[in-house]
Amino acid sequence: GCDASILLDNSSSILSEKLAAPNVNSIRGFGVVDSIKTALESSCPGVVSCADILALAAESSVSQSGGPSWSVLLGRRDSLTANQAGANTSIPSPFEGLSNITAKFSAVGLNTNDLVALS
Repeated sequence: GCDASILLDNSSSILSEKLAAPNVNSIRGFGVVDSIKTALESSCPGVVSCADILALAAESSVSQSGGPSWSVLLGRRDSLTANQAGANTSIPSPFEGLSNITAKFSAVGLNTNDLVALS
């Protein structure tokens, strides 16, 4: 997410969003983000957030695969909490029909073009 809460693992106070039903077997690449964060921390500790890494990686992957490029605004802060219940109810699962998925996108101000691009 925009606050990198998806990267948080289970702990005594966190129920990870990685284990939310729509994310299981869907979200990958955690090791890549961890490697980038480790390299950045060794060069400039405490400067680059995981949320900014995710935003930059998203732009790079879209651009390098032939899609559009855009300027990524930086300065996001990483979340200290996760919301697995919210992920379970707000993120479309791979088993939902188009009308449910469209409704979930619409609920956060996204349209059908956004749905296609993000899917």
